[in-house]
Amino acid sequence: MRVAVIGLHWGHVHINAYRALGHDVVAVADADYDYCNKVGDMYGIPLRYSSADELQNLKVDVVSVVVPAKHHNEVLRKVMKLGCAIICEKPVLGFTAAPDMYDGLRDDIFFNYAYPFLRDIGIFYEKLKGMGELRRIEIECLYNLPLNAVMSTEEMFFETVSHPVALVVHAVPDIVSAVRTSETSILAESSGGTEICVVCKKDDSIKGIRHRVSVIGADELVLSGGFTIGSNWHYLPIMFNGSPVSGEHWPEEDPWYMANRNSLGCILRFFAHEQSMDDTLKAGAFSLQKAMIVEKILNCLKNSR
Repeated sequence: MRVAVIGLHWGHVHINAYRALGHDVVAVADADYDYCNKVGDMYGIPLRYSSADELQNLKVDVVSVVVPAKHHNEVLRKVMKLGCAIICEKPVLGFTAAPDMYDGLRDDIFFNYAYPFLRDIGIFYEKLKGMGELRRIEIECLYNLPLNAVMSTEEMFFETVSHPVALVVHAVPDIVSAVRTSETSILAESSGGTEICVVCKKDDSIKGIRHRVSVIGADELVLSGGFTIGSNWHYLPIMFNGSPVSGEHWPEEDPWYMANRNSLGCILRFFAHEQSMDDTLKAGAFSLQKAMIVEKILNCLKNSR
């Protein structure tokens, strides 16, 4: 497939993933045109643009939208005019979106939530399926990142915790309500009565991010991982009733790159008519409808307590 990538910071991951999957990245775009040319030279990509407006006559099969979330609405509406397949980085529109900004987005846009594609996550989901009735799911996300100075508490919450929330939404998609319970927490509930408690807060004792997802029913299942600034993400053994069911995973190759490559590959198989929409979603991909469940949970941050 012929691919264009808009947004060239995290866009490097998309470029490398598409190439590894055997697809041809023929165009790149970034508001910083000097940087766009630098990336184009680095990868030997012939077509370079400074905005999505310049792509209107471009003939490609897929466009990756990898600009910051606050620009997704504007860029997606321009890219939709191309009539090609679209993959957008998570979240859908993010913390700055107003409700009417979601209207009119194409249902067949996919959003790149890569957490379900991390290695060994399949073990987590298989164990979860056998747990029967789930009483409570606790998501804890601790962070201490240089971005804190330029992002509000709510913005940091939204950006940092959306991945583990997506991990849970993939397994428990019938979430019907969510409310902000404090500056650092959200309480959601599924139609089956499962409580989902989300806590995301700054922790000065770390330098990076730590995630922990605890699923509680008749059994208890725990997934945890994180990274220290300057090192790759790693995660600890998945624990089932206090015993490990996987090994510690701290690979030399960045596991998030591998997860993103697998996520994009899954979506591209749908666009290539190699698998159905149902199988694509079951494999872990996020359509607009599925991604909106994550968005609605985190959008309650905008409501007063």
